[in-house]
Amino acid sequence: MRHRAVVDNAVRLYLEQGSAGVTPAAVAKATGLARSSVYQYFPTSGSLIGAAVEQLFSEYAAEVLGAVDDAGEDPDDRLVAYVRVSLAAAARSHAASVNASDLPEECRIRLAQLHDALVVPLREIIAATNPTDARRTTALAMGTIQGAVQLVDHGADLDEVHRDTVEFLRRALS
Repeated sequence: MRHRAVVDNAVRLYLEQGSAGVTPAAVAKATGLARSSVYQYFPTSGSLIGAAVEQLFSEYAAEVLGAVDDAGEDPDDRLVAYVRVSLAAAARSHAASVNASDLPEECRIRLAQLHDALVVPLREIIAATNPTDARRTTALAMGTIQGAVQLVDHGADLDEVHRDTVEFLRRALS
């Protein structure tokens, strides 16, 4: 239970203050523990930040996969859901950013695995539209979505960016 509380508070601090706010001292204070107690679970600040990022990414991936599944079989509906959830997640974590090189190796590996799993439904959506090369087209679509995330991160209207991104991708896939 303490481990869960430490991670939950690390996530909260990460969302509120970004990676700079996730220190063993700050997490300990938020959790009501001595700073040395946090080190029992996470030996470095990087591993603590990594746990917060991994938790957020896991929640985001589950949300995306759930939304795509709930959208049914129509590839266009699934694309709309994928983009909507991706952008909404970006809007929620607007202030949080992390340099992956600051994370422990095991966290970088886990995040790469989560990212790869997140690409699968988009590749399936794209494959359903019969592109010549689903892998290449998926990479280009991911670039478009990442560009849209950057727009949201910089304050662009979420609904407008969602509409424009979906329309752009529809044209690209047609």
